[in-house]
Amino acid sequence: MNLLVLAPSLIFAYVGDALWVICLALMFSVSLRAWRQTERKASLPFLGGRMRRDVALWLLPVATFAVSLWLLLQARNAEGDTALMVFGVRAASAPLLTLLHLRWVRAALKP
Repeated sequence: MNLLVLAPSLIFAYVGDALWVICLALMFSVSLRAWRQTERKASLPFLGGRMRRDVALWLLPVATFAVSLWLLLQARNAEGDTALMVFGVRAASAPLLTLLHLRWVRAALKP
């Protein structure tokens, strides 16, 4: 048994994990920086209204983390063409959610 040979589905799962780690790290670091820049009792614009800063800055990263865990489980159980489709969903959704979060934070921090 050659341990250096990995199944393609496992390779897709690992590459998808790496993409999600990078995107989640970016989202959490942006939220932390914005958290430190805002006042304790600040109310920030969020989804057309105003929300407390903890909801406005942390809701999307936490929800995205939950989605990433679900997709991780799907990727581990997928084989063949399904593994490629799950990888495509993971590869597309991670950067899109990150861009959405960056847009929301930028809008929330505008004076």
